[in-house]
Amino acid sequence: MSKRSKYFLILLVFLIATNNLLGQISVVKTPKPATLFTVPSYNNPTPQVRQSNPLPNNSNPLEMYERDKRELQQRNAELYKILYEYENSNSNSSIQYDLPSQFGMRGTEYYRQALDKLSKMLRGEMPLNLKDAVFTVENAYFENNLNYSNYNKEIKYLAETAQLKTMQDGGNWNNPITKNVMLFRAMADTLEIKVRQKEKTTVVSYPMQYDFEDYHGDEDWSKMFVYKLLATNKGQCHSLPLLYLILCEETGAEAYLAYSPSHSYIKFKDDSGNWYNIELTNKHIVTDAFIVGSGFITAEAIKNKLYMEPQTKQQVIAQCISDLAMGYEHKYGYDCFIKQCVDSVLKYDPNNLGGWMMKANYETERFEYVVNQVGRLHPDTLKVYYPKVYKLLEDRNATYRKMDASGYREMPKEAYEAWLESVNEEKARQEYDEKYNKVLRLIR
Repeated sequence: MSKRSKYFLILLVFLIATNNLLGQISVVKTPKPATLFTVPSYNNPTPQVRQSNPLPNNSNPLEMYERDKRELQQRNAELYKILYEYENSNSNSSIQYDLPSQFGMRGTEYYRQALDKLSKMLRGEMPLNLKDAVFTVENAYFENNLNYSNYNKEIKYLAETAQLKTMQDGGNWNNPITKNVMLFRAMADTLEIKVRQKEKTTVVSYPMQYDFEDYHGDEDWSKMFVYKLLATNKGQCHSLPLLYLILCEETGAEAYLAYSPSHSYIKFKDDSGNWYNIELTNKHIVTDAFIVGSGFITAEAIKNKLYMEPQTKQQVIAQCISDLAMGYEHKYGYDCFIKQCVDSVLKYDPNNLGGWMMKANYETERFEYVVNQVGRLHPDTLKVYYPKVYKLLEDRNATYRKMDASGYREMPKEAYEAWLESVNEEKARQEYDEKYNKVLRLIR
């Protein structure tokens, strides 16, 4: 037996023996991490055995008892500290502070390759190409099994449909506003295109529909993909605006992504600098007032450019890295790859809400993983005995405080569904007003 172990046993025997001096004081047990309390600080942790001075003949027995009790409690506190230090002398070094890596799992290599490619775009080592960036993100999820040729073919078909319809209707395809309107129509309307070789033959392009089934991708993350939208003609507020921007990139049109709570949409402006909002969920142009009407856009959020702010192409590519991280989390959970993605996103877009939300989730998962190793202690206890764990808690809380200060307010799923319903109602109202005004013009 080592000297240290012998010393520990002597202390333990001494502690039990001294506790038996007074039956009212319970035997001290070795503290466990989950039940530790704050121990007073002593300059000298070694217990000092005090010699009892002879008592005067007139001493009160109760005072003697209280004095002995105080001395015993002080010795016990000192022994507690020694026993705690003995038990935990090597515990801090054995704590795993990083989440277990999933890099050994099949398919994670495609995510690392995707992050590398997107990072090169943001660093200027490759051209910023949204079509390629979106495909890279989605292909990583499917372990490089998607067909880029088919993906590219469908995009070009939609772009050509918009152009041919413009020309057949006598429009000016070189007009930036015309391009935006016709790309919107290619996604939102039923268009008939005459085939030049066969004048009586037409090709029909059908509108894309909102997919109300699992629209957040909770059950199937691929529901969020542009590839899935092109294959099924159904998407939601993530894939529809991305496809529109890809079509703009393909044709040279100018438009921008913008966010509202749990939602994204398209903004573009006319020659006079007036902004318009394309809402692809209801296939209509809506006002800023309608977007603010969701009730979850605060003044602070607008001031901090979380919502309703036109995003640059670099910001959209940065958001693709956030999408990459979310796909990774759905397949493998949280590990250091998520942190790498978050750091990249916030480096190039410090106000990226998706990045901050992913950062908060990652820090929460990491803290939970570490604190489960030491026990769910009071923060004050963590601060004293596990300062590194306490620092993780502080970092996580600081992230949540920053999000709160930014004006972000979580939009419950029920509220979002109610908003979607209002989108459809707004569309119906505007269509009714348009038909009503048309009838009035005919009467007059």
